[in-house]
Formats: sequence, structure tokens, C-alpha cells
Amino acid sequence: MNLTYEQLQENPDLAFDFINFFFKFSLHFYQKAFIKLCLTQRRIAGKWCRQAGKSQIVAIYILLRVILERTAVNVVSPTQNQSNEMYLKIREIINDNPDLAALVKKDTQKEMTFNNGSRIISLPCGTEGRTIRGYTCDVLVIEEAGIMSDNIVNTVLIPMLASKGMKGQIIKIGTPLVRNHFYRSCFEDNNYEVLNVHWTDCVKAGQYTIEFVEEQKSQLTDIEFRTEYNAEFIDSIAMFFPTELLHEVMLNYTMMRVL
Repeated sequence: MNLTYEQLQENPDLAFDFINFFFKFSLHFYQKAFIKLCLTQRRIAGKWCRQAGKSQIVAIYILLRVILERTAVNVVSPTQNQSNEMYLKIREIINDNPDLAALVKKDTQKEMTFNNGSRIISLPCGTEGRTIRGYTCDVLVIEEAGIMSDNIVNTVLIPMLASKGMKGQIIKIGTPLVRNHFYRSCFEDNNYEVLNVHWTDCVKAGQYTIEFVEEQKSQLTDIEFRTEYNAEFIDSIAMFFPTELLHEVMLNYTMMRVL
């Protein structure tokens, strides 16, 4: 395989053709936008509505990285089952393509290594992240970022990239929930490039039908629909004291030592 990852970075259209031909996958327009961000940016936040194909496209990007250059990828979710969902998508793509399967050196339930030295690991963070401390990677994928705590992200996950300097890549992806690190990455942190995928994008791409959307509107509450399909952070609507007000009255102070 003479194609290099640098060539795809310089020409994202070449990446789209490569995915279509080699992975037999036709990208929606918003998936193309996501791939382009992943090829050109170090910090990406994907705020997507439900069932828009986010796990599939992240799995494809991960495979692009690991087969074209030596790359260590950690896929982290709140639970092992959630991490395994994306990992299974990666395995399905490989199992359907003998050329890809030939590049795999070892494949277990949560780790895959390749002949070029690349590696993909599926990890659960749990409630504290203690069991995944010490892992390093070139690409950190935080799946279901909307429900992962700030403490785990800041003290366990981000340090996985410490030895990579400015070359390490972080991909946060999920559906909005509370205003945690994911919210700040989407709206406050200028280091992150953000891709928003709304239900109207999915209808335009043919991922949803308008009949399905209308059915969901009739069955869900307004808050549920806006969270799941508009991809909105609406937690403050359900709170007696809005998050912004709480932040305004918070004070930092030195804790007194108990003798």
C-alpha cells in the first residue's frame, strides 16, 4: 500500500475515495466533514444526534490511522460494553475485508495489534478510572463524552497523551447531556473544532425519514427530543437553579486543616 496518511491530510477528497473503495462505505456529507476535521485537527468534538452514524465513522477513521501509519489508539467509554460497540464495528469492517484482515497481527476481545506496530485498545473508565491509569496513546477517542466525568477526563484520560506533546489527538463524541467537559469543548475551548449533527442533517442524508422524526416527536417530551435529536445541551431547563447561576456564585477557598 503506497498511500500515506500525510497524503490524505493534504487531500481529504482522496480519503473519501479511499474509504469508498477500500472500506466499501459511502459517506454522508456530515461524515465527510468529520473525517476532514480528524485529518487536519488535533482536538475534535462531535455533538451528534442519536443514530447518525458517529460510531461507524469514528471506527473508519481509526482504521485509516492504524493501517497507514504506526498509531496507538485508545477508545474509552463509561462502560466496557459501550467501548466494545465501537470496537465491534472496527472488527466487522476488518472481517468483511480480507486485505484488512491480513494486516492484523493479534485480535482479542478488547485489543487489536497490526503488523506495522499499530494498536487499538477498548477501555472502560468506570466511575473512577483507576483500572485504566498508565495507558498511553497517539489518538484518544472519548465515546459518550456527554456522560463522562470531568475528573476522569482531566486526571486519567488526557494524561494518556502526555508523552506525545502537541501531536496527540483527542476526539470527543456523543450526545449532549450535562454541561461538563464536553460542553466546554463544544462552546468554550477554542482549541476544539466542533461538528454539530442535527436531525435535519440525517433526514437530508437519508439516515432518517421524516416519518420517523415525527413519530419520535410525538413519543418523547420536548426536553428528550431536543437532547436526543436536536443535539442540544438543555440540562439547565430541568434545573431549579440554572448552571450559569451556580457558577456565578461559586467561590474558591482554602480548606482548613482538621487537627
